[in-house]
Amino acid sequence: MLARAVDGAQMVRLGLLLTLAIPLLLASTPEAAFGQDDVFYSAHATLRGWEERARLAIFDRGGSFFGRTSDRGILQRFNEKMDSEYPLDLISSSFSLGETYEWYRRDNGVRFWAGSINHLRLVQHGDFTATVPLGGSWATNVRFTHDETLHANRNVIRLQFRKELYQGRARAFLTSTLKAHKPETDLEFGLTWRPGRGGVTIALAALDVFSDFIYQSLEVSPSIADTALNYTSHPYTARLGLDLPLGHNFRIEGYGLVLTPTTVVAESQTNPGRGFSQDERFAYAGGLLEWTPSAATAIGSLATWIRARFDRSPLPDGRPEDAFQLTEATWRLGIYGIRRLSGRFTAEAWLSGVWRTEDRLFRGVVTASAVNRAARLQPGTDETSDVNYEDRTWAGRLHVTYRARSGFRGDLALDFVARGIISKDRLPGAFDQDHSRLRFDFGWQFGERALLLLGLNLDLDGDGRSPNFDGGHGRFLLYW
Repeated sequence: MLARAVDGAQMVRLGLLLTLAIPLLLASTPEAAFGQDDVFYSAHATLRGWEERARLAIFDRGGSFFGRTSDRGILQRFNEKMDSEYPLDLISSSFSLGETYEWYRRDNGVRFWAGSINHLRLVQHGDFTATVPLGGSWATNVRFTHDETLHANRNVIRLQFRKELYQGRARAFLTSTLKAHKPETDLEFGLTWRPGRGGVTIALAALDVFSDFIYQSLEVSPSIADTALNYTSHPYTARLGLDLPLGHNFRIEGYGLVLTPTTVVAESQTNPGRGFSQDERFAYAGGLLEWTPSAATAIGSLATWIRARFDRSPLPDGRPEDAFQLTEATWRLGIYGIRRLSGRFTAEAWLSGVWRTEDRLFRGVVTASAVNRAARLQPGTDETSDVNYEDRTWAGRLHVTYRARSGFRGDLALDFVARGIISKDRLPGAFDQDHSRLRFDFGWQFGERALLLLGLNLDLDGDGRSPNFDGGHGRFLLYW
């Protein structure tokens, strides 16, 4: 264990040095060398991808891996199917910082990534966005998000109508999720103010807006849905987003959302009185500060926080083990550097620390089934902490890319994860192991329109694989 901790600390120090050294040591590269540019490179990073995933965790509860009414919580970050390399697989498969920033600046495009996590299955993520003018100051945007990972099984469409105001300095919008499961439809109304570069967004949303009408007024047949949901306190959210310049060389991003106190009753339609009542809380916040000393260099830092909590109580004929409180929280701190080295070479490096906690407190008499799920409870305990997890992870990437404006594209990256589990309880599917790998990606860039990459990983941590092949992955981008 000590040797593993030392190795992890060495990996963190190496990642920190590389992250800071790349843009600083190469800052003397002549600006004249940056003659070529393309839409797949940007000397910027963004938190919009993180913010969108955090928002969908509460807007699309039905798309969570264990479902809307699972006792696994709202964030559902721990899963028995995850092996110790799963966090590294996500890092190796996903897009770079610059590619992610460019994606969120586009009105029309599609992107997709997939990565192997074992001999049987892939994890994958896809996005589609298209904007169509409707005449005058009106436009509509359609977004589709596909997730098939060990965190979510999600396919959600969002339809947005926009209207430009004050000669384009402001925009009002109305967004609706389109779900086959009617009670999960959400509506959000917001306003974006754009004083110049960047903007500020304020939005209010009603979640599961038709749920009570469908379950309580229309009365869904038990043959269609065994369990009915009844909101005694309906869920609403308020969110704020900003992306603003600070002078000529600094930029900030900030995001936050809070869910109003919500209470939902999940009751069996065939066995009235069986089910539970659940009080829910959810909030997140994140910020990014970026310094761009030149058009080819960016250095930044970021911090994010997300917290979900529910307090579940059984109905009169419900299960005693449904009397518990569950609190999930994730903190992240990170730094990054991006540098265009020449007309065809770019480099990125980032390092982040992530702390994930989960606490479950049972109330009342605990049954054998609760003991089996918790793994360490004793029957008859009046009040005890069933779960107390703390997962500490340091992760990073050093990434160098060769690209022509149109033609061959090649990436070489060093990805690593150093983990430490601080818990009396064993996390589902998570193990206290450090992992590192070399990643090679090869593909083709089709001008400023499309990018296709396929890659493979080579194991560096000696975890017994022979040969050292450590999985494959692929990425695709298309803009129009």
